[in-house]
Amino acid sequence: MTVTATKPEKAPPPLKAWLWRSYLRAALVPLLLIELTFVGLYWGTSRVVYDRSADSITDISTAALGDAAAREAEVIARRLETIAALTRVYADETGRALATPAPEVSAEERANHARTPEGAFYSKADRGGSAVFYTGIVPVGPAEEDKVWRTLSLDPVMKSIRASDPLIAQLYVNTWDSLNRIYPWFDVLAIYPPQMDIPSYNFYYEADAAHNPERGVVWTDAYVDPAGAGWMVSAIAPVYGATDPDRLEAVVGLDITTKTIVDQVLDIAFKGDGYAILVSRDGTILALPPEAEGDLGVSALLEHSYEEAILQDTFKPDTFNIYRRPELFDLAQAVQSADEGELHVDLGRPMIAAWATIAGPQWKLMVLTSEESILAGATTLRDELAFVSWAMLVILILFYGIFFLILWRRSVAMSARVAHPLAEIERNMARITDGGTLAADHRYGVAELQAVGDHLVHMAARLQAANAAKANFLSAMSHELRTPLNAILGFSELLKNDTSQPLTPEARRQVQAISDAGWQLLQLVEGVIELSRIERGEVKNSRQPISVLHLAGQAVDAARPGLKLHDVTLKVEVPEGALPKVLADPEIVLRILTHLVSNGVKYNRAGGSVTVSFVQEPGRLAIKVTDTGIGIPADRQTRLFTPFDRLGHENGTISGTGIGLAICRRLADLTDSSIAFESHEGQGSTFTLRVPLA
Repeated sequence: MTVTATKPEKAPPPLKAWLWRSYLRAALVPLLLIELTFVGLYWGTSRVVYDRSADSITDISTAALGDAAAREAEVIARRLETIAALTRVYADETGRALATPAPEVSAEERANHARTPEGAFYSKADRGGSAVFYTGIVPVGPAEEDKVWRTLSLDPVMKSIRASDPLIAQLYVNTWDSLNRIYPWFDVLAIYPPQMDIPSYNFYYEADAAHNPERGVVWTDAYVDPAGAGWMVSAIAPVYGATDPDRLEAVVGLDITTKTIVDQVLDIAFKGDGYAILVSRDGTILALPPEAEGDLGVSALLEHSYEEAILQDTFKPDTFNIYRRPELFDLAQAVQSADEGELHVDLGRPMIAAWATIAGPQWKLMVLTSEESILAGATTLRDELAFVSWAMLVILILFYGIFFLILWRRSVAMSARVAHPLAEIERNMARITDGGTLAADHRYGVAELQAVGDHLVHMAARLQAANAAKANFLSAMSHELRTPLNAILGFSELLKNDTSQPLTPEARRQVQAISDAGWQLLQLVEGVIELSRIERGEVKNSRQPISVLHLAGQAVDAARPGLKLHDVTLKVEVPEGALPKVLADPEIVLRILTHLVSNGVKYNRAGGSVTVSFVQEPGRLAIKVTDTGIGIPADRQTRLFTPFDRLGHENGTISGTGIGLAICRRLADLTDSSIAFESHEGQGSTFTLRVPLA
């Protein structure tokens, strides 16, 4: 046979919890979901608005950055064109000076020039003009000295050109035989070494016929100036001979230092944290402001060795060339493929790059700015919207917290308004169950509850009448049954004890059965009468301070006659100290203990025991009657105190009426005592009578 386990039913919630859950399900949860949905929509909408705004601002800013790059490139181109024009003028003046016979030179001027032991010819002191250094790699003779005097007339031109534009750091002319005239004057012996081959430097050979067949002005890449001015670029132009147009006599140059470019050319104000850098034709960074160093991973080259610079060309390392850095491949490819444009790049942070080509030197002016700075306004707006969203959520939580508290208190009040009458109705029903009466003066605040209360009053009155009729009937019937029962018991005893006419064994057995049935029926009648007297309140209850130890002994002594039919041991565990007195009716306590001990004997097993013990509890004394009997099945324990229910022993060998425990429960209630039990089938039972202390 397959037994299917059933899940125990969940206990119904109390009224207050039921009302609160009803509030939540019916109103609060849907309302809260709607409010949270609105907050979520607001939040999502603000995010979409930010994303759309960010895209629009990025597009607009990118276009504006490209326009700025083109505009500033045009401005720089015009400034560089001015320098290129001055370079052409200077080249023309240099050509005329070289082709014109030397003017009369003063003795002071001649005395300001000298030779070094290595054969270099130089100017010794500053006379407000240029410095001269003939390196001596070509022997300096009278013809070479004459060239020095012929170029002396360039000093006013050089001075005027340098004063015309703040970008120009210095001017020079270098001849094919390594004559260098440079303005402003400086101590050339402290910088230049003898035997210096000037045509081997980029600021000379980049203007020759091989590198500059158009013979125009060209711009050099960045290099370390041998004259000691640091990193610079030069606008250079060739000077060809007057008699031989194919002979390159000299190269003139106007120098612009990298620092000057940064301070004056790249001093451009851009929105946010934007800045500009200048890139040469081959990708070399000519100039960059300090704020660009972190993004591009380079530092401005401020240290340089002039001892190395004057011996060879010194150019910037590959780290300064954006075309040779793999991480800048996309940017380099875009810059090389278009004269101007825009591109999003990652330089450790998202950035926007825009560039434009500077006419003339074909340099690239590159403008970079971070997307964060461009979106600063939109980000601020997004943060403000997020703050508003959080504020709304916090306010919503506070509002609903207060709202929930108010509703909870309201539910408590409403449940109290309903629960108190229901509790009173429940108590009234229990009172009716116990045979009590109800007063008709109850008033409830709910019409339906008032109607139920009125019905209970009427029902209690009718049940009281029915109980009275029942009690009268049972009492009359019990009294009427006593007479024939006594007669039956008396005659059965006469038959058993009549020696004049002895009974046969079979007849004696039948007479004994009649006697046993009569006694059991008489016990039932007595129990019914007793129960009826208790329900009518006719049982005497004189509570007084008493000692229960001798009552327990009397109960045990009363059960001893039944031991001849049961192999059971009886004992009372006497405590070490004196037991406290209790407040109870001694006759009632004795009747309860007698019945409990008698049951322990009847429902025990051969060789078992019944023990009476005592445990003092707060305000009460617990009297425990423990047996080692058959125990009570779990499914029948709830009906243990139900009158006339013998828990399956109706057809057994154990005699009884099934009314004793019900009488014990009612007698305990009369003395403000209680009866409880613990039992396991096959392991015995323990009944506990708890009596209040005196």
